[in-house]
Amino acid sequence: IYEPSLDEIRNMIRLVTQEKPIKGNAIQLTGGNPELREDLPEIIKICKEEGIDHIQLNTNATHRLHNDAQFAKNIREAGVNTVYLSFDGVTPRTNPKNHWEVPGVLKNLREANLGAVLVPTLINTINDHEIGDILKFGFKHNDIIRGVNYQPVSLVGRMPRKDREKFRITIPDVIQRLEEHTDGQITRDDFYP
Repeated sequence: IYEPSLDEIRNMIRLVTQEKPIKGNAIQLTGGNPELREDLPEIIKICKEEGIDHIQLNTNATHRLHNDAQFAKNIREAGVNTVYLSFDGVTPRTNPKNHWEVPGVLKNLREANLGAVLVPTLINTINDHEIGDILKFGFKHNDIIRGVNYQPVSLVGRMPRKDREKFRITIPDVIQRLEEHTDGQITRDDFYP
């Protein structure tokens, strides 16, 4: 397992901020689960010190964010702007990876005054029936949920054609289901390319 040192990370960030003609000013910290790095607050501070304006933490929040309110405060104080939270559904069946942790995550984010974006990976026949419920969940917690970033599954590698056809979902499919699941409160016409 390769874990870059803080000096290596600083050099990577400097490269981003030296891009031409426009310097990079946003970073998403990701890669498995960044919460596993004990030095995550230091990494966030480095990003800020090197001129990054927007820092997004991509996580499933199953390590520390769900049970450590101080950790949420520490990453907010270090400079995280948004938690990009994996959230595949509103039930244990559709979201087994962090269904039980989400209530603690939301509590700790509220206490830290730190917003989140829900990020469901959508799979046809698995969680597509909850597209509207995911949005409603976001509205229910709109004091800290800033948005929902629906991500249709990427089917790669060896997979029989019938499985690809069964699980495939497109952005137009998602938009159609949003219209259906919200009884037309959100329509296809609300979106544009």
